[in-house]
Amino acid sequence: MTPLPIPGRGHVHTAATKASGPSAGGTRVEFQNSKKEKLVGRFIDARSQEVVILCHGYASTKDSPIIAHLAKELAGRQLSTLRFDFAGNGESEGVFQFANYMSEVQDLRCAVLHVREVLHKTVTAIVGHSKGGNVVLLYGAAFDDIPFIVNVAGRFDLTRGIVERYGEETIAKLQKLGQVEMEVRTDVGSKVKFMLTKQDLHERQSISMQEACQKITIAEVLTVHGTEDQTVPVEDAQEFSRCIRQHQLQLVNGGDHNFKSPQHAEAAVKKIIAYISSGL
Repeated sequence: MTPLPIPGRGHVHTAATKASGPSAGGTRVEFQNSKKEKLVGRFIDARSQEVVILCHGYASTKDSPIIAHLAKELAGRQLSTLRFDFAGNGESEGVFQFANYMSEVQDLRCAVLHVREVLHKTVTAIVGHSKGGNVVLLYGAAFDDIPFIVNVAGRFDLTRGIVERYGEETIAKLQKLGQVEMEVRTDVGSKVKFMLTKQDLHERQSISMQEACQKITIAEVLTVHGTEDQTVPVEDAQEFSRCIRQHQLQLVNGGDHNFKSPQHAEAAVKKIIAYISSGL
């Protein structure tokens, strides 16, 4: 298993920005990650001391439909949120990569420190969708200093889903050449070219979510998963239930991986908000 990051201070940097209210999507914030790359986020100040940090998934951004919807609904219930782009995604600096789970854990650590040291507020929950779900769980395994973790459609078995995404021909070429140039379409429709490497595959396949989740002893965890998820099977959600000490599983009947139906998105968001609110 890939070693988990050692808890550290990280690098916190903020830039003066024009404030805007929750209805406008929040205030733009900037802070640096451990590689001194600028990460860009949006902070919605709902006048609460507690803040929920929202993490997007693979080839996505802080403004993905499910993340933006959740931020808006949390603000309506007087809960402040910070959502940000991981390095190499959206408005943030850095190079887009396929794996880099541990780098994103460190990005999240810097977001947590930004809330604590710059905004002077308390991070009460971290929520991640898809790959972001894995990142928040890996964060919990490394630091375990946030009361509530919400994993939305994260993958339990990281050895799966690679051939399904890229195809056997691409994987064979990758094994022969060591790297292959790829192109991915983000959830906002733009295209990103990146280099898929054997190292990326090795990093992902060497992460054991079971071993990581067993290290979460303080945080309480909620997993939300759609029953019709064709990207990450619902069985993965059930596996999380078996290995996390304090865990609740909430299924969204008929929901797909991205909860594209407004009905399913609303159901997922309501489950998340109810869970976080119950702990405040």
